[in-house]
Amino acid sequence: MSITQSTEEISPFDIASNTSFLGKSHRDTFIFTGVASNKWSIGDVPNGGYVMAIIIDSVIRHFAEKYQTDPVALNCFFFNKTIPGHLIVEIDELKMSRKGYCVVRAILKQRKDLQPLTSLESYDPSEWQDKVQGIFTMGNMDNEKGPTHFHKNPQPPSDEHLEPYNYIFMGEFLNTTFDMRTFPRSDTEAGKPEVTQTMGFKDGRPIDFKSIPYWCDMFITPPTLLGPAVLDGPVWCPTMQLEVQFKRKPTGKTIRGHYIAPHIINGRFDISGEIWNEEGEILAITRHQCLIVPWSRNSKDEGKANERLKVMMQKSKM
Repeated sequence: MSITQSTEEISPFDIASNTSFLGKSHRDTFIFTGVASNKWSIGDVPNGGYVMAIIIDSVIRHFAEKYQTDPVALNCFFFNKTIPGHLIVEIDELKMSRKGYCVVRAILKQRKDLQPLTSLESYDPSEWQDKVQGIFTMGNMDNEKGPTHFHKNPQPPSDEHLEPYNYIFMGEFLNTTFDMRTFPRSDTEAGKPEVTQTMGFKDGRPIDFKSIPYWCDMFITPPTLLGPAVLDGPVWCPTMQLEVQFKRKPTGKTIRGHYIAPHIINGRFDISGEIWNEEGEILAITRHQCLIVPWSRNSKDEGKANERLKVMMQKSKM
């Protein structure tokens, strides 16, 4: 989506994730400003994929006039909760090239009082807390050359068992179908930590590089599907680390996603996932490292978390 698009046409996703270039700091870093929205949150905490969309928006803008306009990979580390409110993204160029791959570090920062940064002259790094640090590799996919070969590559799941589903969190923005066979069936019969779904924006916003990190993290976190047979009450699954590798330029308005948590050990787990376009072509792969913690670590209000569990239990019995 064009970063010069008029406000009359702009998608709610872009309203919530767009950033603006403030300027180059005295440390030779590049500062962008933005605001994290509480409308794109899980409980009280902005969704990790949405937060990465804010960061990658700044990175894409930074490379808009360069040869390397396409994200190739990102690896983000979540140090502290991003809080709804003002933020900055500080970009440090680690490896630049005229036509080769480039690598930058992008750090999302917030003040404790969530006040905005209004001028470069007032920027004091000691007043800002790192919330997310990311390493981004940028390239030019149209000019990549070399052999192509697929071996045991995951295939997009079929539509056979997908049914319409409305997410409790952010569902007002999304069209979703979901394979509900992995939902928990009762208090004693666990579900499976595996998600298969299709998803797109309700307003018809196209899939693009900026939204890919969101699609790689916008799901019912697979261990949540185990339900009360395994989990002791509502849980939150904060992300510690999230990697995305981009495989081709995005097209269409719907993604098909598959995500699985194969190893849950002492409350720490990994997720492997893939997303495809409407033609069944691989768009990206993703790996996560996350924790299972009580919902109270996210919010004092368990209402929506309990509602989500209730819906899952009801759907599994239909």
